[in-house]
Amino acid sequence: MFRSIIEQSKYIAVTLRFSILSIFVTFFIIAMMCLIAFNYYKYSDAMTTMSFQLMKESSDTAFQKIANEMRDIEHKCKSSAEQMELNIINSNDLNTLYRYTVNVLEFESSIFPSLQAVSWSDINGSFTMTEKRSGNILVSDIIDRSTSKPTRTQVTRNKEGVIIKTLKLDDSSYDPRTHAWYQQAIESGHTTWSDVYVHKLTQKLGISVTTPVYDKNKKLKGIVNYNIRLDYLRRLIENINLTKNSVIYITTQEGDVLAYPHIVQYTNSSLMKINSLSNAPWIIKSFYEHMESGKNEFILDEAHKRYLVTYKTVSNLGPTDWLIGVVVPMDDFIGTLRKMQGMTVFFSIIILICGIVLVSTLITAVVRPLNKITKEIVKIRNFELSDTSIIHSRIKEVSYMAEALHSMKNGLRSFQKYVPSSLVRQLIESGEDARVGGTKKQICIMFSDINNFTSISEKTSPELLTRHICEYFDELSNIIISGRGTIDKYIGDAIMAFWGAPHTEEQSPLLAAKAAIECIKKLNVLNVKWALEGKPVLATRIGIHFGDAIVGNLGSSERLNYTAIGDSINIASRLENINKIYGTQIIISDTVYQAIKDQFQTRMLDRVTLKGKIEPYYIYELISDNANDLTYDLDQYKQVFENAFSAYQRQEWDTAINYFDTCLRIYPDDNVAKLFIARCEKFKSNTSTDTWNGIWALNEK
Repeated sequence: MFRSIIEQSKYIAVTLRFSILSIFVTFFIIAMMCLIAFNYYKYSDAMTTMSFQLMKESSDTAFQKIANEMRDIEHKCKSSAEQMELNIINSNDLNTLYRYTVNVLEFESSIFPSLQAVSWSDINGSFTMTEKRSGNILVSDIIDRSTSKPTRTQVTRNKEGVIIKTLKLDDSSYDPRTHAWYQQAIESGHTTWSDVYVHKLTQKLGISVTTPVYDKNKKLKGIVNYNIRLDYLRRLIENINLTKNSVIYITTQEGDVLAYPHIVQYTNSSLMKINSLSNAPWIIKSFYEHMESGKNEFILDEAHKRYLVTYKTVSNLGPTDWLIGVVVPMDDFIGTLRKMQGMTVFFSIIILICGIVLVSTLITAVVRPLNKITKEIVKIRNFELSDTSIIHSRIKEVSYMAEALHSMKNGLRSFQKYVPSSLVRQLIESGEDARVGGTKKQICIMFSDINNFTSISEKTSPELLTRHICEYFDELSNIIISGRGTIDKYIGDAIMAFWGAPHTEEQSPLLAAKAAIECIKKLNVLNVKWALEGKPVLATRIGIHFGDAIVGNLGSSERLNYTAIGDSINIASRLENINKIYGTQIIISDTVYQAIKDQFQTRMLDRVTLKGKIEPYYIYELISDNANDLTYDLDQYKQVFENAFSAYQRQEWDTAINYFDTCLRIYPDDNVAKLFIARCEKFKSNTSTDTWNGIWALNEK
């Protein structure tokens, strides 16, 4: 019996760390657990104190960054005003002032990243402002009211400071003298900060520091304005990472939120209120508790969770004081407590067994990268190849293994561009080799093709055509793949895709129809862009059929192609091609129509036999997924068309023509009704219609 147990134990898998350390752990585990329990209660209070200290340091950091830069900008604004009062800068020359605002932003924006715009406004309403935009573009606005008719000029400079555009604008109605920051600067008589406001020219929320400029007789000459865009404060607090779930934000005493992580509001017309943070009720509660109690540090209980809260006041940056709030769940500090417990365990091990330190260090150096490699292998098994980082280790063998794994991942990442990723993931998960063979499955096949592509290619250079068709393929392929479709192949300018393999899809006709509609919509958008770029516009025809096909790996033992073959594939291809006969974009078979008719806008086109087929098919046009997109009454059209088609099949040509004429009155651009009228006219002149069975034979492939 014991021998049997020993034999079976040979096949029990244990970790490398467990194998080496289990002997040592047995001797001191009881003492270590007692020590951990003791230290847990001992360190709990210490952790709370340390947490508050860390939070205070973080809020102090944010306060210093904000206060220092605001004060530096304030001093710069004062300095500009003093230079004008001392005539170092000629405040009477608008061109000099315009160049000065440009120079300030060119040379000071790196020192003051929050500085968005610098402006000068004189008592006559003349105004010059230079604003920093994305890409380090500088845009200057100069409004001159020194003449009888005010003028406005806008100058744009690139990041090198070179003028790239100069515009003379008709609208010179902007008058800085009518705005609150101007009046506030006059009333104060000294450098002052404005409240948050929407700048009329930039249309951005921000604050301004303003300084009035006086002549030697103490008479007002104008106002210097340094504007700071509000999103600088948001970016500043986002760069302060206290814990994973901590929130640092800035608000006014009235509850107007100046900056909150990942909430962009500088383009809004006003500041959001703290009460609007409905997804963070603990933030709202902490704010009101601080305002009511006056406490700057406290513990908050909300929804069965505890939070550490600290607030700090920033004064003299506007009409009202600012608050920097830091709210952190106490659970975020459990990791720190565990580290302290780990240190206790470590020192316990040192005391009891000195050698364990060396063993543990060596095993950690081996196991940690091996664990990462194991996780990477699991990701590869699931075909998750997006991470491109390399695992580093000081152990040479582990490093070789990590490099080989990284190379394999890069190879698979390239490989997935040639083979459907869902197929490769299925092969990896099953652990099976890709073998020649296939299975019969019900799939929905879609063919797309570009109309008159040969003519387009003859008129377009190969380089432009290649980039153009690749952009086309990229956009349509993304739609198909995101719609759970499998792209089989690209055939010249055509795309073959299917739904229902390798993974079975119960709603493959619906997914294929939706993808087709999205492809047409996307192509319409692209054609507008391409037309503006001088590129050829493309018209795509699509055919969709739902039926049985053989799906699997076809080819040789050396090279396989995962594809679908069978009669259903040919039908889908034929349906795509006959769009040019009926003047349509998407034609679907009856099997697709029966599956999607209640979800999409469709209409019956004809009853036909396709080339190489004897069995007749009803074919339909897939028009839209939204009835509001139609420009005519589809229900009325379908009712009239049904009567017309019935008369057409009964060989009542005149009656059919009258009905088809009615169809044209409902939908004047209908190519289908025109096609049937031409057929009826032809049949009227041809008396030998004894073999007519109402089915039109199509010979196009």
